[in-house]
Amino acid sequence: MPTEYQRWRVLWPLVPAMAMVMIDFTIVSISVTTIQRDLHLSATAAQWMVTAYALATAAFIALGGRLGDIIGHKRIVAIGIILFAGASTACGLTPDTGVAEPWLIVCRVLQGIGGALLVPSTTVLVLNSFPPAERGKGLAVFFIVAGLFTAVGPIAGSYLTQYWTWRAIFWINVPVALLSLTEFAFIKLKDVKHPARIDWGGAVLLVAGMGLLVLGLQQSDAWGWDSVATIGSIVVGLVILALFVAFERRAESPLISIKSFVENRAFAVDNVLTLFLFFTWLAVFFFGSIYFQVSVGQEPTQAGFSILTMFYSFFIASRIGGGMYDKVGAKHPVTLGFAAITVGLWLWGSELSELSHGGTLAGMLVTGAGFGLAMSALNTDALNRAPAEIRGEASGVVQTFRNFGSALGMAILGTIVLGALGAHTTPEGFADALETAFYVGAGVMAVGFVIARGFMPGGKQTDVE
Repeated sequence: MPTEYQRWRVLWPLVPAMAMVMIDFTIVSISVTTIQRDLHLSATAAQWMVTAYALATAAFIALGGRLGDIIGHKRIVAIGIILFAGASTACGLTPDTGVAEPWLIVCRVLQGIGGALLVPSTTVLVLNSFPPAERGKGLAVFFIVAGLFTAVGPIAGSYLTQYWTWRAIFWINVPVALLSLTEFAFIKLKDVKHPARIDWGGAVLLVAGMGLLVLGLQQSDAWGWDSVATIGSIVVGLVILALFVAFERRAESPLISIKSFVENRAFAVDNVLTLFLFFTWLAVFFFGSIYFQVSVGQEPTQAGFSILTMFYSFFIASRIGGGMYDKVGAKHPVTLGFAAITVGLWLWGSELSELSHGGTLAGMLVTGAGFGLAMSALNTDALNRAPAEIRGEASGVVQTFRNFGSALGMAILGTIVLGALGAHTTPEGFADALETAFYVGAGVMAVGFVIARGFMPGGKQTDVE
């Protein structure tokens, strides 16, 4: 913990770094139809452009958080920024040949690893720059500002795609990375290190387990649910994740302390809810963006502004959720958030048959408000329940659940969309397929509401667990 709190000064270098990672979750969604057409990708391959990024981030982010604790959060953020910018450059250089699909997916994985290195430590540096009584407000403002960049990203990306080239949506990360690294040179953040052993065995098991599970789920439409490859990938992935849990319980310096995770019930509940919350977040944005282009018939620029509607209520509700957390604790804004998302997704799904932006307005605004209420409060509550010396590890755990939830949501809801769509894509057919997926998402959010209502502790948190 620094002797003097940096407060808002620390946001100058960290917001661009976080925004860069968050933008790449959404910017590809706007351009995916153009990329797919230009590189002749299958629908499953196009979906992998987003899922591979989310999965790589999820699989490596716990390791990234642990490395931040061990070698210093400021240093690991800088390494992550450089790797991310390099992989972004390579994404933009994807050749127009038969290797386009593996090239792009591998580069997206490398981007995800870069994001996995910098995201946990970025969050910790912001958290440590505010006194405990102001952390809810500080993180809320941080995510709002980063969210603004995230919202601007798809708009900029849509213009770049429509009027120049889709490759520029990746190259735009390079000047953002340079801005972040330059700002880093002008702030004095103490890089505290807590030397410890690195749990490489646990890292390998986690990456393999998550990778095989998501592979089987996402490829199920192409391979078939009765395929040995589908069933084998899912089963082996689950077995390896079970082995990871057993391995971590015996490890001297575990990547994720299973014992502490189980004993700290409030922290465990926060992480489970984070997985539920992000199960729909990325998939809704991805398929919503495609809906406006395929079903409504909008150009990328217009589709970018249409999906941006969800962010209007998100920004307002995020600030409200952070303030509510500081005053009454996390349970109230989180339960309200899950309830709003449940209603919003159901409403949005029922509006898709209108085949218009105006017809989906109410559902989008309610859904965005729900995400805003829950997101900042849930993230702050989880990190506040960890001591300072393992806050990087705790942030890595939170981000693991967050991004694994995104990867699972993309895989499962994507399979539902492709399965319901069939062989031929029509505007009405895509809307009907997406409606089914949104109803499933609403059901998952309803389960999240029940968990939050029944298991989150009430009142303000007074100290770490």
